[in-house]
Amino acid sequence: MTVAGAAGARCMLAVLMAQCSSALENNKYLLISAPRLSKVVYTKVGGDKTTHPLIESGLKSPQGLAVDHKTNWLFVADPDSRKILYFKLLFNNGIVMVQDEQQGVAAQNVEARWVAVDGVGSIFFTDERNNLIQRVSADKLRKGDPTPTIIYNGLDVSSVSAPGGIAVDNFRVFWTNKAVGTQVGSVARGFENPPDTNVAASVRAVAKNVMKSYGICLVMDNVYYTDADATVYAVKKEGGAIATVTDKMLQPRGCAWDGDGTVYIADKAGNAVYSFAGNMHNLRPVRMTKAVDFEDAFGVAVANGARRVATAAVAALLAVLAAAQPW
Repeated sequence: MTVAGAAGARCMLAVLMAQCSSALENNKYLLISAPRLSKVVYTKVGGDKTTHPLIESGLKSPQGLAVDHKTNWLFVADPDSRKILYFKLLFNNGIVMVQDEQQGVAAQNVEARWVAVDGVGSIFFTDERNNLIQRVSADKLRKGDPTPTIIYNGLDVSSVSAPGGIAVDNFRVFWTNKAVGTQVGSVARGFENPPDTNVAASVRAVAKNVMKSYGICLVMDNVYYTDADATVYAVKKEGGAIATVTDKMLQPRGCAWDGDGTVYIADKAGNAVYSFAGNMHNLRPVRMTKAVDFEDAFGVAVANGARRVATAAVAALLAVLAAAQPW
């Protein structure tokens, strides 16, 4: 390739990267669970706020949702089925589907209402009834083994107290508690891989402001969590001052970050999902924007249908440019 040709290719790369960036921004989908309706729906972020069915059969009471963005696996916590189910997400011209032949059980015999997935594909979940924080490793998932491992047990760790929502950052695991949170932690923090000894000492309370908390999500150094009634709170991962983000909701439940700047909160009794800018440095009250109306909204997650396509396109052009040395 000539120097002029390489310059043209670089120009094409700039255009392609801009197009890919736009695609990434415009091909995000908000996934929402409705336990009472036994289904999961989706809506395109930035679209017309219309919900479309995603999973309408095979679920009893879907609650917590989590998406592995590397593989586009969707995990659905269904406590009435005593399972966490997985589904392969497919994206086609603004339509999201699940692949029928690629779905199954990620965790068996667990009463999990919430689930999170880390960067390597391991899932973490809470069992409120049995007072457990559990995991199924990415390796087990690949082998089709749905047997969970206990990482924290309420019998040994007082900060596991009817645990609710759960979130991970590839190093630590954060969860809310639905019992005596003002004593043991409304939000608690441990390690994805706890030490072999002094396990209780590896856990600390991040916040102790409310008795009963539900959903939780992480945005960089910020932790957002919801209480039983009307309020969304924020605290830093290391603890400290707690801010009220809003106290105007009815029953805030699930919480999800889109990986960019937006946090979504499901309002179960308000029959809607709201959003706000969550990448704030100074925690403070913010204005909530209604993202979409949806009856019985409980769990939320964000999927990105453009990421893998865009990455592949850029990689292909970079290979062409690499062959065009010198630049």
